Amino acid sequence: MEMNHHRNLTVADMVTISNGLLGFLAITYIVDGRFFDASITIIICIGIDGMDGVIARYMGTSHRMGAYLDLFSDAISFCFAPALLVYSNYYDKTLGRAWESNLNMAATLVPMMIVFFGVLRLSRFAHRESTDTFYNGLPVPAMALMLVLLISLLGSEMSFVVLTVAVILSSMLYSPLPYPKLRGRRWMLPGMAMLTLALFGEIFAKISYSSGPILLLAALVMCTVYIMVGPITVGYRWIGKQNV
Repeated sequence: MEMNHHRNLTVADMVTISNGLLGFLAITYIVDGRFFDASITIIICIGIDGMDGVIARYMGTSHRMGAYLDLFSDAISFCFAPALLVYSNYYDKTLGRAWESNLNMAATLVPMMIVFFGVLRLSRFAHRESTDTFYNGLPVPAMALMLVLLISLLGSEMSFVVLTVAVILSSMLYSPLPYPKLRGRRWMLPGMAMLTLALFGEIFAKISYSSGPILLLAALVMCTVYIMVGPITVGYRWIGKQNV
């Protein structure tokens, strides 16, 4: 079916675009050194990302252009913004240029990997429509949330840990591992709980509540469980099938 380039934007489209706009806002926060504001914004983007498809299906306004809007918005919010967050936290200007410092070289190359594999994963299936209940490869919002939580909990002191995890996660984006979509009660409620813990964990940690790091750690554990156990719940019989 040929795409109609002149169709009116639907409510779901506007939700998708708002995700991209907030992702750009997160980037401006990172440039300004406002990492807390950026982390909160990225978490909100993850919540919004799960709404557009639900709205489109409920209102019967699904169309092929929506997949491309989703691609561009997700690339901004879950590839470029997290990559810049990693770079800004771990690139130390006092150590010199990237080729003069191993840390700065890693802090440059790892964000490049995040963008490369993230955009590659998103673009691979943008032209396809799928009613399957799983993704092929780690979803970029899961990677983004994991990086936000790790940076919030470990700060700039544990650079090796965060950068190593970022390399592993970015390589998983283009892997054949199947990951369940967070739809239905089985996955939607845990997904909402995880985002709620992350959001309030960031806020409480900012205002120095002792429960802040605990909530962030709980969200991190839930995200880790999804990343490690998700493919098992789908079943390895689906590995190799390209679905999004």
